[in-house]
Amino acid sequence: MVEAAVRNKIEIDNLSVRFGRRQALDSVSLEVRENEILAIIGPANAGKTTLLNCLNRMTDFIPDAKVSGTIRIDGQDIHALRDGAALRRRIGMVFPLPVGLPMSIYDNVAFAPRMAGLRDQRRLDAEVESCLTQAALWDEVKDRLGDLGTKLSGGQQQRLTIARALSLAPEILCLDEFSIAVDPVTTMKIEEVIKSLKTRMTVILVTNLVLQAKRLADRTALLLDGRLIEVDKNEVIFSRSTGDVKTFQYVQGVFG
Repeated sequence: MVEAAVRNKIEIDNLSVRFGRRQALDSVSLEVRENEILAIIGPANAGKTTLLNCLNRMTDFIPDAKVSGTIRIDGQDIHALRDGAALRRRIGMVFPLPVGLPMSIYDNVAFAPRMAGLRDQRRLDAEVESCLTQAALWDEVKDRLGDLGTKLSGGQQQRLTIARALSLAPEILCLDEFSIAVDPVTTMKIEEVIKSLKTRMTVILVTNLVLQAKRLADRTALLLDGRLIEVDKNEVIFSRSTGDVKTFQYVQGVFG
């Protein structure tokens, strides 16, 4: 049986990043496929978060950051784009700790669509319900949408953050250690949400949890000291003793 052609959503070529004297990424080349979940694993200070921040050019706001190499999304060099804000609207970001806006649950989700010019109340209502449903939160908050989002539990706030990230229908969703402050039951709910999203977008998951990468991802990449050690399908990364010895040792818990 012939496999369907795979289209790359993101192409990273020889990406290096320095913060002052510290080398955060060193000559990383990586392709991220359309509608896949790619997990990025590695110990602390491996460069995982820096890689995510490069995708939406958040490094533009770091004074001592020096970025070289090329990142293309849909074949277009992101550093050739004049409008960084437009790029960031295409890429949803979820950070390790939920950062709720000091406003109601409804307004947290409606904020970005309103900023993009959506004023029709019916469409806003539908968008809020859709995003909260996708984030597995609607049934828990539908009767208190006027309450402050910051009053939700930690797990609910993280799902609210995901709903907010989905509110502009991003092409790419980046999740950076989303479960670090979330209980196991809520983590499993969010994992189910993530698996359902890949039919509509490309998902990049940074995680220190090797088993989470194994459960969720189609492919997994290992970063170590700013270098890409290996990337492959999960059935290869997690089920063999050949290949790069550092990958084998990391997924087996020899170091990390």
